[in-house]
Amino acid sequence: MSLSTVGCKKSNESNKIKEGQSISSEEKGTSTNKKDKNTTFKPSDYTLKTKKEYVYEYLGLKFKLSNKFKKYMNDKKIAMLDDQSPIDKELKYAFLTFNKMTKEQKKAVVNKKEGGYEKWENGLKRIGTIGIFEKNTSEEKISKMTKCDTHTKIGVSSDGKYDCYFSTNSGSEIKLLNEFKKTEIQIIEKKERPKNGFVLSEKTDLENTEAFKK
Repeated sequence: MSLSTVGCKKSNESNKIKEGQSISSEEKGTSTNKKDKNTTFKPSDYTLKTKKEYVYEYLGLKFKLSNKFKKYMNDKKIAMLDDQSPIDKELKYAFLTFNKMTKEQKKAVVNKKEGGYEKWENGLKRIGTIGIFEKNTSEEKISKMTKCDTHTKIGVSSDGKYDCYFSTNSGSEIKLLNEFKKTEIQIIEKKERPKNGFVLSEKTDLENTEAFKK
């Protein structure tokens, strides 16, 4: 794992949900289209996509995954998802998760209204996480939240309110774990939390592709 700390300029870019963005279980259980009578969906279609670089300004972090790790993601062997504390309350934690998917989990179709997504997600094997936690959160609590047993403190967020961690699960498949450990992470200037409370919005990537559709 490569770590460094840099500064970045504030951006006024709009924060719209990008195609392929992982969505909450509540959103997965509610259709905004009255004509949509589908009650099932394929969770692997909602995992986060690979990019040259991920920039999360509201976390104050950016990182690059190894090419081989991204290939595992593209092959749907790894699911990248996100998780944060309730958006209508003070932010306690927010992180990205990286999870091994079996062939069955890759193909699985679940029911929106019967806890199907939660069961699918809970069945994934955690490889590791990257994220922030309220300062002085114990590693015991972080272990419970992240399902990881090894935590490397990257540093403190630019606003001084959060500890930044790279966490791994020592029980995960060794080749996947070793590739995940090659992740290059930087602490950047952390923007203030947006009005909608969601801090896992991402900035435009290096290819100048809009992370959020307008």
